[in-house]
Amino acid sequence: MLDNFREWLSDNLRYILLGLAILLALVLLFFGVKALTGGFSDEKPKDTEKKTEQKKDSTDSDEAEKDDADKEDENALEKNAYPEVNALIESFYTAWGQKDVAKMKELTDNFDATDEAKVTNATYIESYDNIVVYTKQGLEKDSYVVFVSYDLKFKDVKTAAPGLSELYVIKNDSGNYVIHNDDSDAEVQECIEKTRQEKDVMTLIEDVENKLNEAMASDAELKAFEEKLGKEVNTAQMADNGDMLTAKEDCNVRADSTTNAEILGRLKAGDQVKKLENGEDNWIKVEYNGQEAYVYADLLQ
Repeated sequence: MLDNFREWLSDNLRYILLGLAILLALVLLFFGVKALTGGFSDEKPKDTEKKTEQKKDSTDSDEAEKDDADKEDENALEKNAYPEVNALIESFYTAWGQKDVAKMKELTDNFDATDEAKVTNATYIESYDNIVVYTKQGLEKDSYVVFVSYDLKFKDVKTAAPGLSELYVIKNDSGNYVIHNDDSDAEVQECIEKTRQEKDVMTLIEDVENKLNEAMASDAELKAFEEKLGKEVNTAQMADNGDMLTAKEDCNVRADSTTNAEILGRLKAGDQVKKLENGEDNWIKVEYNGQEAYVYADLLQ
């Protein structure tokens, strides 16, 4: 029997080996395909995850930009949007052109002797025409940062000069809108300064400046008058270091030469401080309560 098995094995060995080879090839092929498809399976989720993450980052960025845009849109510059505010500003600048100090006092919450002197001494101003009122919401309800564009007519000058001023308007206890005329209100001053840096306001400022340049280019007389105003000698800057300077009006004393700097105190009209040196951007470094401080040069003499 054993001899028969050996004979059968000898006769069929090549078929058995061929079968085993085929079986081995199939096994190798199976695991090879599995490994290959498994590799793609491992890579695909990673790639998908990467793309998903990129999409998420892009979405987050877009949403952040949209939020910033929404915030700007929520307090966008409005033109002639509030009739009562418009009427207040129109009345104020009409009174200024007419040197009607009594009326200006009615329209503000603070109008002192220094303000009165500014108006009555500006004899070269004839009128404010073509007034347009732009507003942004202020710190509280019924308060506004106001930008007023106008054509400023100088006496004996044919062409009006486009101009822009900024004010802060509030509603008083009587329910009437008035101009909040208080430079010592640091919170309001900071609000005005921040609003001035917003894109739509900067665009408005640039537009008015371009119109002024165009007006001066068309009228040599206006250009000469504007240049004369700009070149008026500032006595505080001309003073020697160590000289005593006098405040022309009530004004802030700041820790640095910027309107954003900390307010160290306040000078009243007539108060004196010692000049240390001229600072940058029309500021004067002074000695105030034993320390260095800054006052805007136009407010000293």
